[in-house]
Amino acid sequence: MRTWGDARTAATAHLRSAPDPHTAALDADVLLAHVLGVGKEALYAHPERELSAAEDSTFQELVERRSRGEPVAYLRGFKEFYGLRFRVDPRVLIPRPETEVLVEAARERIAERALNVVDVGTGSGAIAVAIAAHEHRVRVIATDSSRDALVVAEANALANGVADRVEFRHGDLLGPITERVDLVCANLPYLRDDTVKEWVGERSSLAFEPREAVVAGPDGLGLIGRCIADLSRVLAPDGAALFECDPPQVAAVTEMLERVGLRTRTVLDLTGAERVVVAER
Repeated sequence: MRTWGDARTAATAHLRSAPDPHTAALDADVLLAHVLGVGKEALYAHPERELSAAEDSTFQELVERRSRGEPVAYLRGFKEFYGLRFRVDPRVLIPRPETEVLVEAARERIAERALNVVDVGTGSGAIAVAIAAHEHRVRVIATDSSRDALVVAEANALANGVADRVEFRHGDLLGPITERVDLVCANLPYLRDDTVKEWVGERSSLAFEPREAVVAGPDGLGLIGRCIADLSRVLAPDGAALFECDPPQVAAVTEMLERVGLRTRTVLDLTGAERVVVAER
């Protein structure tokens, strides 16, 4: 039988010739720890331990799938986001670390008040659930055009103990919203159709994620633009909206928001790039 150390070494070497070679060692460790049900530290501390035949077979299968570019989050079936664990599979986009900036901006706006919040295009439910889990007085409505995505999101709300404060509605963007709300959060698809191949080359996970959760027309602003056009119908008199976007799109998104009479400012992500546009009445 192979030892843990031997398995890690072989997997890392194999993954270095895969689509994401820069994460080869980390991917090997994460997948092996997942199969064994231990922390990564245990792998380093006990490289001499042996895998069972079943563990070795499962690990090799996961490494082979990872070598074809399949995201680690899909292979494990979950992704950590904002200190919580979210179930993910090919029905939903994998939550990105940069989206935590939007959650932080939303929480600053909420400030422990009893507000009505909308998460547009909720996907896995990451934004809606993260807000509800940390702001105990809010009521969140989460919308998505994909019924499959809503199934995943509802499971995540239940698993994280906020199912009683997050309501899921099926429909297009703000279409399911019939009441006035205090805050709209939107991390909508914003890649241009013609850049998908380029992005897949840099981030292989995009080849496995639902296309409708990634692209938004020839300029990448189709969905954001339609959502902004509907804001005046749903925003309360002192309401606000937060839009995550690609940094090069910030000027265009800002212009669209100001055109409908909202004041804007931007929030930087951890790399110092403009990531979230905050719009207020």
